[in-house]
Amino acid sequence: MSGHKLVIKDALRQLFGRIVSALFGFVITKIIASYLGPLRYGDYGTIFRFFAWWTALVDFGIYVIAVKQLGQIKNTTYGEGENIPKPDADSELAMTYGKFVGMRAFLIFIIYTLAIVVAYLIPAYTSNPFIVRGLPLAMCYSASNMFAGIQQLPLQIFRKMKRLTWSLIIARFSQLFVLVPVVFLFFKNMNFEESGNPDSMAILAFTLVIFSVVASSIGQNVEIHLRTKDLLPLKIRFDFSFIKNLLSKNRKYGFSYFFSSFHTLLVLMFLGRFYPTASGFKYAGIWALALSLIEILLIVPSSLGNSLLHKIPHYSAENKKKSLGNLMLLVVWIGVVIAMNFWIFADDIIVFVSSQKFLGTWENFTSWGSNQILPFLGIVLVLSFIKQVYNYLFVALEKQNLLFEINLVGVLIGAGVGVRLIPTYGLMGGVITQILIELIFTLGAIGLGIRKQLTPQLPKKVGIQLLGILVFFALIGVGIHYYFYVRGVSMVRFFLVAGIFNLLLVAASLKAMKKVAKGLTND
Repeated sequence: MSGHKLVIKDALRQLFGRIVSALFGFVITKIIASYLGPLRYGDYGTIFRFFAWWTALVDFGIYVIAVKQLGQIKNTTYGEGENIPKPDADSELAMTYGKFVGMRAFLIFIIYTLAIVVAYLIPAYTSNPFIVRGLPLAMCYSASNMFAGIQQLPLQIFRKMKRLTWSLIIARFSQLFVLVPVVFLFFKNMNFEESGNPDSMAILAFTLVIFSVVASSIGQNVEIHLRTKDLLPLKIRFDFSFIKNLLSKNRKYGFSYFFSSFHTLLVLMFLGRFYPTASGFKYAGIWALALSLIEILLIVPSSLGNSLLHKIPHYSAENKKKSLGNLMLLVVWIGVVIAMNFWIFADDIIVFVSSQKFLGTWENFTSWGSNQILPFLGIVLVLSFIKQVYNYLFVALEKQNLLFEINLVGVLIGAGVGVRLIPTYGLMGGVITQILIELIFTLGAIGLGIRKQLTPQLPKKVGIQLLGILVFFALIGVGIHYYFYVRGVSMVRFFLVAGIFNLLLVAASLKAMKKVAKGLTND
C-alpha cells in the first residue's frame, strides 16, 4: 500500500474511533448538561478545565516526541510494515517505550500532587461545595487518562489505531454504566440551582456524575493495556537520566505546549473567577458547553499529524514541507466546514447536545447563550488547526523550541486583555480574548515560519480550487442561515438540511481532496 494511503488509513482509523467516541460524547454531554443545567455544568466544566491546565504540563509535548522517536526506531529496526514480529522486552524499542511510560508516570505523580494542593488554596473553589468535592475525582480522571494516553503509543507506531476504537467505546460505556442509573433512576429531578445552601443529595448526585468520568478512564486503561501488550511488551522503566535529558532538550517546546493549552482554558478560568457559579452566574456553564464541542474536534489535526509524523522522518526538509503543506490544506478545509456548520446551525447543534436552557439571544451581551458563543469558537477552531500543523512542522524539522516565545507572549497578552474585558463585558469579553489569543499563537507561528524559512509548501492550484468551493458554499450557507432555514423547528429538519448541505460540499471537494491526500507523502 502506498505511503499516503497508509497515512490516511491510519488517520481514518483514529478518526473513526474518535468520531464514535465523540458521538457517545455528545450523548453523554446532552445527559449531563440537561441534568445539571448551566449553573452546575459551569462547576463541572471548571473542575475539569482546571486539571486540563495541569494535564498540559504533564504531557509537556512529550507524546509527539515519543511518536517521532519510537517511529524512527521501529522503521530502522523492523521496517515500515504494519505486521512485524513482536519485539523482545529487552529490545531498544520496548525499552524506550518503557522509559516514556515511566516518565509519564513520574510526571503524573509530581504534577497532580501539586495541582490538588493548589486547588484547595483557591477561595472560589473551596467556597463552592460542588467544586470542592469534585476536585479529587477529577484529579483521578486526569491522571488515569494521561496514563492511558501514553499506553497507546504501540497502536500509533504499528498503525493499529483501529484497536483504539474499542478502547474508546469501552470508556464511554463505562461512563454510561454509572451515569444512567444516577440520572434516570436514583437521583431524578434534583434541584441544582441552589448555590447558597445546596441539598446534600444534590451534592452527592453531582459527585457521582464526576465519578462516571473516572469510570470511563479506568475502563479505557484496562482495554488499552489488553490491546497493546501483544504488540509491544511494557516494562515501566524510571530512567531519571532519560527524563532529565528529554526535559532539558525539549524544555522550551514543553513550556510552549503548556502555554498553548491556555487557548481553551484561560477564558473559562476568568469567567469562573469573575462570575462564580456560587453567586448564581451561568456564564461558565454556557461557555463550557460550547467549548466542549471544540475540544472534541481538536483531535482531527492531531490524528492526521501523528500518523504522518513517524512516516516522514527520513524525508528531506523540502519534502517534509510539501507533506505538511498538504496536511495544512486538508485540516483547514475540515476546520472551515465545521466552522460553517457552527454558524449556520448553532441553535440546533446546542439543543442537540444539551437543552433549551443553554440557548440565548443576540439582544445584548448579558443574554448570550452557548449558541452565540459557538460561531466565534468555530473561528478559533480553524486558527487552532493551522497552529497545530505548524507545531508538527517544527517538530519534524527539529525546531520545536522556537515556539516558546510566541506562546508565552500570547498567554501574557491574552491574560492582560481578559482581565480587562471579561469583568466588564462578560461572554463578549471572553470571545474577544479567545480570538485574540488564537490569532497571536497562529500569526506568530506563521511569521516565525516565514522568517526561519519553515513554511509548509501548499499546492497552490488545488488550494485555489478548494478556496473557491468553500467561498461558494459559504454564500449558500449565508442564504440558508438568514433566509431559508427556520431554526428550532425540528431535529429531523435540522439533520436533513445539514446533511444535504454537507454532502454536496464534500462531493464538490472530493476530487481536489484526493490530490491533497496523495500529496501527504512522497513515495
